[in-house]
Amino acid sequence: MNYLNKKDNQILIIGISIFLFFLFLSGSQREKKPNVDCAITQDSIFFCELSQNIQGNINIMVEASRTLRGKSLPSDLAQDIVGYRALAMRNNAYPVLGTEYLKMGLNWNLNHESTHPPTAFLLVAPIAFLPWELSSAIWAWAMLILVLISLRFYGFTWKASIGLTPIIILWPPIAKSLEQLTVIWLFAAIASYQLEKKHQIWSGVLVGIATITKIFPALLILSFLAKRKWKALISFSLTASLFVGAVFVIHPEAFSQYLDVNTTNSIRMILRPDNAALLINSLRWGGWIGTTIVSTLFIAVIWRNKQSFYEPLLSLSSRFWTLLNYFSIALLPVLWTFSLAPLLPIIMGLILEKKFTTTLIAITSSIIPLLLPAYGTPLTAAMVVFLVGVGLLLSQPTKDFTIS
Repeated sequence: MNYLNKKDNQILIIGISIFLFFLFLSGSQREKKPNVDCAITQDSIFFCELSQNIQGNINIMVEASRTLRGKSLPSDLAQDIVGYRALAMRNNAYPVLGTEYLKMGLNWNLNHESTHPPTAFLLVAPIAFLPWELSSAIWAWAMLILVLISLRFYGFTWKASIGLTPIIILWPPIAKSLEQLTVIWLFAAIASYQLEKKHQIWSGVLVGIATITKIFPALLILSFLAKRKWKALISFSLTASLFVGAVFVIHPEAFSQYLDVNTTNSIRMILRPDNAALLINSLRWGGWIGTTIVSTLFIAVIWRNKQSFYEPLLSLSSRFWTLLNYFSIALLPVLWTFSLAPLLPIIMGLILEKKFTTTLIAITSSIIPLLLPAYGTPLTAAMVVFLVGVGLLLSQPTKDFTIS
């Protein structure tokens, strides 16, 4: 016990030191000088591009630091603020974003509408009418606290959780998620499993809140069904219904506006060359052969872990919940770097298994977003999702993915 306390103290000191350094990272604007053409430099093309990739990912950390200090650049959080303001005023909740951003004093020339459902807009209601830099800072600090609490639910002590949080936000998917909704999904993916055991109602509530940001977290309710957690299922349904009902009360036309816009907007997002969704890219780059390979991986992961679907492992292990969390991300039709955030507990679980192959896969999955460009290519995020699936395939089926 004394050893563990000493170890936690060391993690705490290291984490606080990193956070103080992180908080005062300096950086200018998103509008940076054009990248050097590596093909015309005298340096190795590989090392030139690697240097640019690393610098781009450092810039993501710098932006996260600026946001925490109240000096935020435009981010995707703004689309939810635009959406909620429109709901409250009963205006068009799905305008072209670039024009609306200018009204907020943000110069980000986006020529498309939001893809978030109107229920997601309700989450930013407390900050929606605050000045941008203040609202984005409050949101980022709230997401930072959720990361910390997620680690505590995962099974780390409070000291270790506080110390690990600054280390984790150095990972680009988490750093970028301070400006997104994905930390809410991450929190629900971890906390809901623990709460499902003794506090079913709160477990269902958290899955419901995660689902109103993106529909795919609803896959987690299969755990409620399989384990006959009826209270959790009912609280999930009531939570989702409450948000849907609130949107209808505030702005009855919001859902029709969402459907009208996103019948074409969603397709445009899916077809974007930088969309990193695994199935989309397996078809894009590998045709039916690529899709067959990815589909075979999915089937193999399920078959390898089939005993987790039955008692006693169904109730005693986090394995089934882990699989549901993985597939809720792997099956997304649109995926960006920050969408990887909910995979964090799976990556940690693969490392904590202390098996060479799964540890290597988990470390590789962690390093890829640091070395490859976060945006402009689908390769980074798609590779991570694929590798985590391979890790689940090679991992021991009886391994519990929490440490509590």
